Amino acid sequence: MVTVIYLALFLVGTVGNSITAYTLVRKKSLQNLQSTVHYHLASLAFSDLLIFLLCMPIELYNFIWVHHPWAFGGVVCKGYYFLRDACTYATALNIASLSVERYMAICHPFKAKSIMSRSRTKKFISCIWIASFLLAIPMIFTMGEIYGKDRDPDSLICTTIVDASTLKTVIQVNTFISFVFPMVVISVLNTIIANQLMVMFKQAAQENQVCTIGGQQTMLSMSMEPSRVQALKHGVRVLRAVVIAFVVCWLPYHIRRLMFCYVPSSHWTDFLFNFYHYFYMLTNVLFYVSSAINPILYNLVSANFRQIFLSTLTLLCLPWRKKKKRLAFTRKSNSISSNHTFSSQVTRETTY
Repeated sequence: MVTVIYLALFLVGTVGNSITAYTLVRKKSLQNLQSTVHYHLASLAFSDLLIFLLCMPIELYNFIWVHHPWAFGGVVCKGYYFLRDACTYATALNIASLSVERYMAICHPFKAKSIMSRSRTKKFISCIWIASFLLAIPMIFTMGEIYGKDRDPDSLICTTIVDASTLKTVIQVNTFISFVFPMVVISVLNTIIANQLMVMFKQAAQENQVCTIGGQQTMLSMSMEPSRVQALKHGVRVLRAVVIAFVVCWLPYHIRRLMFCYVPSSHWTDFLFNFYHYFYMLTNVLFYVSSAINPILYNLVSANFRQIFLSTLTLLCLPWRKKKKRLAFTRKSNSISSNHTFSSQVTRETTY
C-alpha cells in the first residue's frame, strides 16, 4: 500500500513539476510578463522535482522495502541526507519568497515595479539556493554508516553518528529555518494580502469608489465586473489554502524529527517503536504530498500561468493539435495584452 502511494506521488510530482518547470522556462509569453512571480514558481518547481528524483527512490528502497543493510555506501548515505535537507530548505524558502513577492505585488504594486526587478529577483533566488546548500552541510557530518552487533554486514544502517546534543542542535536549526520561519512569513504576509483583497472587494462593490492600494489612491473600474470580483474572492481562498497546506504537510514531518532526537533511548518501548515506524511513513508521505500538490496549488494562483500550463500539457499529450492550439492561444494573448488599465493589472496580481 505504501509503495503504491509513493509511486503515485512520484508520478504526479515528477510530471507536474517537470511540466511546470518546462512551461516557466520555455514559454516566452510568461517570460515577457512584468511580474516576476514565474521566477519563484520555476525555482519552487525545480526544488520539488529534485526532492522526488534524488530522495524518493533511495527512501523507498532502503527505508520502506529493505530496512537493512544499507546498500548504497557511505558517500551516498551522507549525500542523501545532505541533498534532502538542501532541497527541503530550498522548497520552504521558495514558498516564503513567493509570499514576499505576492505581498509586494499586491499591497505595494508601485514599489514592486522598481524594487523587484528581474535581475534582483534572479539574484535573490540564487541566494536562496546557495543558502540552502550551505545550511545542509552539517548533515554531511551528522549522518553516516553504523554496524550493529559484532559488525554483522547485514546490520549496516545509515543513521546519525553524532552525540545527542549535537543532533538536537542540527534538528532545531533545521526545524526553525525550514518550517517555523517560512510558516511565520507566509502566515503573516498571506493574512495581510487576504485583508487587502477583502478591502479591495468591499470598495469595488461600491460604484465609483476610491480604493487605496500601497498608500496611493486610484479609481477601480471593476466594480460592475463579476468575473473580477470573483477573482478577488478566489485569491483569498487560495491564500488560505497555501497556509493550510504548508502546515498540514510539514508540521508532522518536523514533529517526527524532533521526537527522534528528544525522546531518550531508555523511553523507546516496543509500542513507541511501532508508533514511530508508522508515523515515519505518514509524515514522509505528507512531505512528498506537499511537493506533489505545489504545481496544482500554485496553478490555482496564477490565471495566466494556468492557461499556459494547460496548453503545454495538451500539446504534450496531443501533439497533432499543436498548430491549432498555438494560433488560439496567440489570439487570446493578444486580446489580454490589449487591456492596459490599472484595474485589470491589479486583478491579475491578486490571482497570482
